[in-house]
Amino acid sequence: MNAMRLIGKKCVCVAVIAAWAVIAGATQPDREKIVRGSLRIGGLDRTWELFLPSSPGPYPLVIVLHGSGAKGAIMRSFMGFNDLAEQNGFLALFPDSIGPYWNDGRSDNNSPSYRAGVDDVEFLTRLLGHVVAEYHGDPARVYIAGFSNGGMMALRLGLAIPGKVAAVASVSGTLPKPLALRVARVPVPLLLIHGTEDRTVPWGGGKLVRGKMNRGEVLSVLDTLLFWAWNNGCAGSAGVSPMPDLDSRDGTRAFRMFFECDDPVRETTLIAIQGGGHHWPGIGRSLPEGKAGKVSLDVSATDLIWEFFSRHRPR
Repeated sequence: MNAMRLIGKKCVCVAVIAAWAVIAGATQPDREKIVRGSLRIGGLDRTWELFLPSSPGPYPLVIVLHGSGAKGAIMRSFMGFNDLAEQNGFLALFPDSIGPYWNDGRSDNNSPSYRAGVDDVEFLTRLLGHVVAEYHGDPARVYIAGFSNGGMMALRLGLAIPGKVAAVASVSGTLPKPLALRVARVPVPLLLIHGTEDRTVPWGGGKLVRGKMNRGEVLSVLDTLLFWAWNNGCAGSAGVSPMPDLDSRDGTRAFRMFFECDDPVRETTLIAIQGGGHHWPGIGRSLPEGKAGKVSLDVSATDLIWEFFSRHRPR
């Protein structure tokens, strides 16, 4: 089946993910390990998919939010979280937005979810509680990650329910400007992964414009990092270190930027992909650059996210 035909060509995020799927030749996991469900919230049926590892619980829970125009099933099938979940014994949860977009906190009148006031914070909060209760999850080890619009939604959730989220990761998604007025009640460890040449969610932030449409305003990558470090009470000095150039042909280099914090719970880290575009690093090879730019093969965003999450366990 042609993934491009399945999800259309209107959204760069969806086209990129579909191409990754074809190139990677991803295999489908054991159907018995996939649970599909729905919750009725705000008069809407909210759907999700869950990967169950074969090891005994209680399990950490990793929530993975898709980008605009995609679905949770795309993230489940092609981002590599199923294999990691099986190897490391965690639940991998893939919720669906209503329509093409999460209501991520941007003032975006072109988003049906924003116009309708869809409460995705309530949905995800209730869903994580449901999954923890029904599938032997560990409520102290709930993590949330997302791509693009899903990354922005992950940031929103980290600020809205910090006591329920042990760490947050956002790939190609920065903080919606209206959320910069919010302060979490407790520190939330953060991992950002972003390409310097991202043209969909620009490194420098500002208004996200698609044609003549204003899709709301976001902070720059560095301002997002600084806001979160301040929110986490991380006042230490910043450092930068290069990461190995594992693929010299991909046209990118990865750098780790971090703050020296006095407590691991305050960790605030950025993986900057120099030359990278609007991609999930580590997926695909020989991918046409197109509007999405270069994909880095020097790092795996999936592996980096789990390595980051697994360091943040309850004391």
